[in-house]
Amino acid sequence: MKVSIITINRNNLQGLKMTYESIAAQSFSDKEWIVVDGDSTDGDREFIEQHASEIAWWCSEPDKGVYNAQNKGIVHARGEWMIFMNSGDIFHDKNVLESVFAQEHSADILYGDWVRVYEDGGEEKINAPERLSLHYIYQKNICHQAIFVKSAVLKASPYDESYKVLADWAKWIELMLKKYTFEYLSLTVCDFSVGGLSSGTAQALTELEILRKKEFPPALIETIETLEKTGYDDKDTKDIWKLVRQRNTYRRIIHAAVRLCRLIEKIRS
Repeated sequence: MKVSIITINRNNLQGLKMTYESIAAQSFSDKEWIVVDGDSTDGDREFIEQHASEIAWWCSEPDKGVYNAQNKGIVHARGEWMIFMNSGDIFHDKNVLESVFAQEHSADILYGDWVRVYEDGGEEKINAPERLSLHYIYQKNICHQAIFVKSAVLKASPYDESYKVLADWAKWIELMLKKYTFEYLSLTVCDFSVGGLSSGTAQALTELEILRKKEFPPALIETIETLEKTGYDDKDTKDIWKLVRQRNTYRRIIHAAVRLCRLIEKIRS
């Protein structure tokens, strides 16, 4: 199996249908679809059951968040590569997979461009950098729907479930520090729906995660910028990891704030 497409879904039947149609339309056949549903109640399970013959593995059960669900999919993926195309997200056109796998790739991670689709129907094309650096990743992110990762990489090191929003961002930093290789694909991989986390606790959680991102020790970004120019050795990597581990202090603060937000929302309801 060349590629596993993993879809995370919860109470988004219309989005799930869109994603299904996009995957089914792909001209590339050496693929499998995995669906991890978070115990939906709006007809999603029934839709999944209707298409069970087209799904390599699926479940519909409670989970502990997006990255817990994604890790479930990782366990069951059989493809050499995997990509996460969550409900509402679609491949940019029917030839994406065929274009990507028309040739063999030696890199560990492949990434391309993407289109942000906003709730009001607006669109924004995002061009990924041809050379991906730690500095770029620190300042920004790569849409995970536009990334193909070798399955062996994620099976050996799944997503950190203590993150609720930015585990993919943390994962790319981790993989770059561990010297995994990245290759730019000169094509638009996906149309990514923006707006899933739009209000209430979800919005507060997003903002708090972004705050944590900005609160990395200043020495970390300075070290990254220097090493981008001078290269790496084993001592450099160890020193960076010491700085990264300092984020645990911020993590405890953020988790306390998130619990407070949830309590306030519960009281209000």
